[in-house]
Amino acid sequence: MYKFLCFSLLALLFTSCAEKAPVTEIMSPNDELSVTFLLNKNGQPTFMVKHLESKIIDTSGLGFEFKELPAMKGGFEILGTEEKAINETWEMPWGEHSEVANNYRELKIELQETETPNRLLNLYFRVFDDGFGFRYEFPKQEQISELVITDENTTFKLTGNHQVWWQPGDWDIYEHLYNESSFSEIDALSKRNDPNLIASYIPENAVNTPVTMKTNDGYYLSFHEANLSNYPGMTLKVDPSTLSMTSELVGSERLGAKAKISLPFQTPWRTVQITKKAGDLIESNLIVNLNEHNTLGEISY
Repeated sequence: MYKFLCFSLLALLFTSCAEKAPVTEIMSPNDELSVTFLLNKNGQPTFMVKHLESKIIDTSGLGFEFKELPAMKGGFEILGTEEKAINETWEMPWGEHSEVANNYRELKIELQETETPNRLLNLYFRVFDDGFGFRYEFPKQEQISELVITDENTTFKLTGNHQVWWQPGDWDIYEHLYNESSFSEIDALSKRNDPNLIASYIPENAVNTPVTMKTNDGYYLSFHEANLSNYPGMTLKVDPSTLSMTSELVGSERLGAKAKISLPFQTPWRTVQITKKAGDLIESNLIVNLNEHNTLGEISY
């Protein structure tokens, strides 16, 4: 009887711990695309993406650097996670379709630094059948009401030397012609002396978004952003040696940084569309669904 009671208590304890384990993976509605979140050995937030058995994005780090505050690059623990699923249709007042299907699963991850200043950071991942988006949230918290961001270190680690259609990461214009090359041959800095451009500032070997790629196993990827408001636009800095891209926000000479935000604050969505046909990137409503819906009311005029 004593042994049975001990076994029962152990089983109950194990079940209780299992129930409290945070969810760190979210699947698309059709269960084919998965985004996995994890903290590395240094406590840095990272994510990885797979479609069925194919790895689309290898383990990629997330974080921030600030003026006069320590960087957010590690030392986090997971406080909790929340899941939800949305499957709705909404009316679009313009465009090719009068109704848009919005079907996704979302995972919210609540993080906190384990050491002073013990800052809070939330991450939201929304996974659709044709891609995913994620954003950072700086929730309201004690002792911090404002942040000056000097760098957002969102990384995308590619799984190969993909074929890429790209424009240089120009902070002034989006009027460059598109180039086609392998990822390792991207050379945005060569466009600094383009004779057709009067105001051209290209500080890094970076590309403007959307940037489109084709993998060796036939996937088409498009990296972009959605709901860009009260925040600088994002270019993607290219590192051929590691086959990775890191966010390079458009800076402000007046501010001497990239962004000044008041808490609470949510960043734009960082988006990746993932399809097996190039045309499906055009037909995707992922970006539209992640943007804010119409707040103007009646616009029939």
